[in-house]
Amino acid sequence: MNNFIKNILLLVVVVILSYFTAGYFGSLYNNLVPYYGSSFFSVPKESALLFNGFIFAYLFFFILIFQLFNKRNKWIFVLLLPVIILLVIDWIHIYLPIILALIALGLAILLRKIFKIK
Repeated sequence: MNNFIKNILLLVVVVILSYFTAGYFGSLYNNLVPYYGSSFFSVPKESALLFNGFIFAYLFFFILIFQLFNKRNKWIFVLLLPVIILLVIDWIHIYLPIILALIALGLAILLRKIFKIK
């Protein structure tokens, strides 16, 4: 039960970090893939960028934090499944979340080696 509570707390930390950094990730996404105005649902540009930024921030922080503090990868796949479904919709830019996930994974491995986290 202790491991379950730890994983829930890690998820809460990931969601909070994603919420506060969504604007930064959204502006980075806008620099790489410019948003040119309207969409199918008439969503304003700022809202679309915040939503995309939240998804990218969640992906980055989730992989980073769960690789640092969690020993089992079962949680990673289960809790990333909704994000993967949202990211698969945009096949043209699928390389961006893959690169972001690899950066987070590499950073987590580097931090584990530096701080000797078992």
